[in-house]
Amino acid sequence: MPFSASPSQSRPLALDRSTLSQTYALFALALGLTAVGVYLGMTYSEVLLTSGMSLLLVVISFAIILSSSWWAHSSPLNYLLFALFPLISGITVTPYLILVTTGYTNGGAILLNALVATTLMAGASALFALTTGWNLAFLGRTLLFALLGLLAVMILQLFIPALRLPEVEVIISGAGVIIFALFTAYDVQRVQQLAGSGANPFVLALSLYLDIFNLFLMILRFMTAISGRRD
Repeated sequence: MPFSASPSQSRPLALDRSTLSQTYALFALALGLTAVGVYLGMTYSEVLLTSGMSLLLVVISFAIILSSSWWAHSSPLNYLLFALFPLISGITVTPYLILVTTGYTNGGAILLNALVATTLMAGASALFALTTGWNLAFLGRTLLFALLGLLAVMILQLFIPALRLPEVEVIISGAGVIIFALFTAYDVQRVQQLAGSGANPFVLALSLYLDIFNLFLMILRFMTAISGRRD
């Protein structure tokens, strides 16, 4: 993701296996804590839906992301904030998951299909990144501008009804799927490139987590747009 360190332009001669191991261990931890966050969100869904708690948690999440270059080097603060971020992410995404599962007759199937599709697409992106002879660093700036454009359109959706039409939603969410699939490949290769150069594993793991988390949300939006059946 664009919140992390700048990509290296070439592969290091020797990979730091400890950095790789720690990065992927932190990434796995983040996925597990997201599931815990979803469970907590489901348990306290009424509070989330009837109070301003969700907005507060979103603000905290953005603060953690934007300050990651600072806290990632401060132990034990790095462990605390890194663990807190996916926990909060799981909690704040719960209202949307509830909306999908209760607002569509096939919402449960859509959610399950989105999880499977995310796993397969993320795996394919990672495999491509690890086996391709291309240096994907050239994608960094392009993906950043594409992401900014996507965010701008999503904000405009709040104010322009025409942008909320099903056909437009398919295009927007489909573009989001492509962007975050490419971000996943880009960051997986970047982890390999920076493993021997003293890169911070917390920053690398956070980048991978943001890729997969947002890829899932975009796939879920896309599937809802093309196959969701209202009650």
